[in-house]
Amino acid sequence: MKNTYFEEMYKTVRSYQEKKEAAREKRSKLFEEEKYDEGTALMKAFEEENPFPYSDGAMKAYWAYQNVNYRGADCFEVEDLPWPKDMKDFADTLKEAGISAITVTDQSTGLMDGIYGLSENGWKMGGLKTVTRKDDHRFGSDEPERKNGIEFTIA
Repeated sequence: MKNTYFEEMYKTVRSYQEKKEAAREKRSKLFEEEKYDEGTALMKAFEEENPFPYSDGAMKAYWAYQNVNYRGADCFEVEDLPWPKDMKDFADTLKEAGISAITVTDQSTGLMDGIYGLSENGWKMGGLKTVTRKDDHRFGSDEPERKNGIEFTIA
């Protein structure tokens, strides 16, 4: 499953990481010259001038997308819902990416908070759905793994 929105997120994050790595290399050179204060100030200035481009909630949506592709899931599976404080950005990012249905297979103790959080952010709980992961197999088996979940759609 390819998604232009998430692929653009990847490019943006990669560009950010490359800039951050260049700043770290400069800091390392300064540290080698025992210019510790300058190296520390360089990284502090970088972080102030270049905040990470996405929120934790947006990144949680991005990683769900990556996992769908890695596992070969037959639908947009969300195995790990975000913390309540990140739910709005998570839900909004999915909508901005054009995702209209997700299947939640999360089994954490915070699942109920996640269900309510999705509902409060414009997602409607539907029926039960089983996700098939064609590229994910249990140890010793050639059969695709199946995960039980709950489908949500945009309300």
